[in-house]
Amino acid sequence: MSINSLTETEVRRPQRRWDASLSEAAPAGGVAPPPPTPNSNALGMLIKYVPTESITLYVAAASAAPTLKSLNIDEKSIYWFFGLLTPVLFALILIGKRKAVGVKPLADWPWWKTVAATVAFFVWALAVPGQPDIPGDTSGAIAAVLALLISTFLSILKPIFQRPARDDAA
Repeated sequence: MSINSLTETEVRRPQRRWDASLSEAAPAGGVAPPPPTPNSNALGMLIKYVPTESITLYVAAASAAPTLKSLNIDEKSIYWFFGLLTPVLFALILIGKRKAVGVKPLADWPWWKTVAATVAFFVWALAVPGQPDIPGDTSGAIAAVLALLISTFLSILKPIFQRPARDDAA
């Protein structure tokens, strides 16, 4: 899933209110959006927090690592740069979307999604072949299994750490 997708629900969250007669969340205009598709299947749990924007940029930069060495940029620097860029991208995308719909950009910040996307990047990027910190095929396989495990746990931990949607009508 992408950071863009993760931020989409956050843009709508401050505008929703509970309409007991419809038994579903309705935006301020009163028209209910289509019900969200539950992310309950195994694949959905694995990809929910993977920040595809960061991963895509990272894979492109990692493949250019031999060329970037001439600029004194090594693989570890690339890894850490894109890992730290992930929450920045998340913030920029969310703030832009919120401003576009007239919602306060920094209100009710989704800390869980920000942290989960960043953790997912750091773990999934280790599973990319050719990682400097993980030499050999066995270590790469272990990193891939760890990425699957962490992704599953991030989805399981969501109900514990993510704030529920506000009831603006009350």
